[in-house]
Amino acid sequence: MKKFNAILAILILILCSQNVFAAAPENHDENSTKLNLWIPGFLVKMVAEIAEDHVDGQEVAAVDFLHKFGSISLSVREGEYYQDKTDKKMTRKLNRMDKYNYEDLIAVKSADANVNICIRENKKGKIKRLVVLVDEPGETYAFIKVHCRISADDIKNIVTQYPLDI
Repeated sequence: MKKFNAILAILILILCSQNVFAAAPENHDENSTKLNLWIPGFLVKMVAEIAEDHVDGQEVAAVDFLHKFGSISLSVREGEYYQDKTDKKMTRKLNRMDKYNYEDLIAVKSADANVNICIRENKKGKIKRLVVLVDEPGETYAFIKVHCRISADDIKNIVTQYPLDI
């Protein structure tokens, strides 16, 4: 019960700290969204610790993989807020990616959407940042940045344990 109360207190603290903002403009279109969310790394680790007590079998590998993740940042704009794509915060994030030499892992461009997955590795070859940018021109975009410590072996183990059925 103490863990539950601690988690509840932390979630309330996070939600009240202005790190989460989802709103629509005054003359709003109900499909307009502006969302900024930051999940601190200690909260991700706490969820992984709690999940360890409740999983068995194949799920153990997924929880072990979750231990390798830290803080997560999410930014979504759609509808009328899409025009704010060039706001200072987003521009700063994209410039930082160029400055710190993120490598494109996957870049898919179609008529409907552009998807970029970029990584930044440390000197030991582990992925320490993973950035996903999804842009549907004129409609919506999402920016996700994950701090992590993932090696190629970690990805290989997850892919072999959880193959995609396509």
